[in-house]
Amino acid sequence: MKDTDDTLLSYFDTAAGGFSERLRSVPDTCWEKATPCTEWNVRQLVNHMIQGSRIYTSLLRGGSSVEFLANLDHETFTGDLVTTYRDAAAECRAAFHAVGALDRIVDYPFGPVPGRQLLGLYVVDAITHTWDLARAVQLDERLDARTVHWILDNFQWIYHGVSESPITDSSTYYGPPTKAPTSATSEQVHLLHTMGRRL
Repeated sequence: MKDTDDTLLSYFDTAAGGFSERLRSVPDTCWEKATPCTEWNVRQLVNHMIQGSRIYTSLLRGGSSVEFLANLDHETFTGDLVTTYRDAAAECRAAFHAVGALDRIVDYPFGPVPGRQLLGLYVVDAITHTWDLARAVQLDERLDARTVHWILDNFQWIYHGVSESPITDSSTYYGPPTKAPTSATSEQVHLLHTMGRRL
């Protein structure tokens, strides 16, 4: 991975902003709709993103992997989910921007990683779930092409040493990749199939 820290941090803004944009457009009647993540409806997917932002913030500030797993998808947020996600993402952004945060080794539960790599993991999660949310409630499914290209270009680096990932045999948190049609030329299509989505 050869990007500058400023460039890397910009991918966080794009990924979190894309999710937030779709979230603001979710109709009130759609919170219980199914999503491509078969175990979650729309509300549960948004809860996952809120909790994920808070957990990553905790890891960057010295939190442990035990706390990560204990809190993962545990808390259920109600009320104004748009504001709750916005605030959680903003706090996570601030944690990544803190001095030394990108070089700090964090206690990620699937293998210790530097903050720089943790940011990459966040970006993949946010981009993928942006599509999940858009597909669930029929919003614009087009993902930021620059960010998608960066993810594919750095996929091995993002998941290097991570035991639960799309490049390992484990399927506890990731479904197996699906097969993209041979005619597919879109990088977005290839990324989504790599992340186990069925288009």
